[in-house]
Amino acid sequence: MSNPNDVKLYQCLHIPDGDWKDIFDYQAIGMTLMDNVIIRSFNSLLYYSSDIQPGTSQFTSFLRYAQEVCLQVHRHHSEKETIYFPFLESKLGDGRMAGNVVGHEAIRKPLAVLEDYVGKLLSKPHEWDPELFSEQIHRFMPILREHLKDEIETLNAAELRSYFTEQDFKDVEKKLHKETTKTMNMSRGPQLVFVNGDGVNGAWYEPNMDLRVAEMVVLMIKSF
Repeated sequence: MSNPNDVKLYQCLHIPDGDWKDIFDYQAIGMTLMDNVIIRSFNSLLYYSSDIQPGTSQFTSFLRYAQEVCLQVHRHHSEKETIYFPFLESKLGDGRMAGNVVGHEAIRKPLAVLEDYVGKLLSKPHEWDPELFSEQIHRFMPILREHLKDEIETLNAAELRSYFTEQDFKDVEKKLHKETTKTMNMSRGPQLVFVNGDGVNGAWYEPNMDLRVAEMVVLMIKSF
């Protein structure tokens, strides 16, 4: 197993102050917890990449896991661009979330390079190069982390409170849950969120503590 002191990893985002039970505070807190799932997911790929050996079942599982990590980024960005940001802009004003969308675009191409490489390795494992794999992640991770940090700062609870009602956020949350259920692989997706969740700062967070998700993981846990 890799020595963590020898692997460059990325620090998770600071959990914003506030009360997670307050729906307006929760917008930044909840998004940070999900963003940290993404950061931990890429950290895990970096951490274990040097220990993976081509031609083994573990190698294939690792690649499938890498694909799911990338899909999680796409789902996260798509849900924000098609549902959450338009909802916010409906009252905050057109273009308020434009900078966040630009942040998504900034990592699209380097993320695609990683996805293409992982896809090729599934049929050509002999082309595995752990240094190249790690390098491809490092190309976009500083940009991605900074984008995620900046995005949280656009969710000011005081401003949200002055424009929206609690019911507004409850309604959009239902739409987001519906979209997640429709687009997520319900065998792999919940596992990814479950194992990379924050059991210390966000033990209350739905993907971590929801009994339905926990039962789903137990019932469907299997190699990627």
